[in-house]
Amino acid sequence: MALEDRIPEMTEKELENLEANAMRIAKAGASKQQAEAERLLPIIAAALVARRQSKAADLAEKKVARQKQLAEARTKKAAAKKAEAAGE
Repeated sequence: MALEDRIPEMTEKELENLEANAMRIAKAGASKQQAEAERLLPIIAAALVARRQSKAADLAEKKVARQKQLAEARTKKAAAKKAEAAGE
């Protein structure tokens, strides 16, 4: 399996390490290694951007869900207080 085929399966940390290694090799490796590293760098960068955008979208969805949950809890608490006050 080629390295670029494994990139979508990698974690963000693995991608960051791969990018650092590719940058290092692009500067100081053998010419064949430099060419491969330079070919992979844009692919790695695109994968990192996509991963970070996906992560940001997931966090935004979780934030909205949590805000709805808190609003519902406040509404229930207010209704319970109102019912308790009406019962007295």
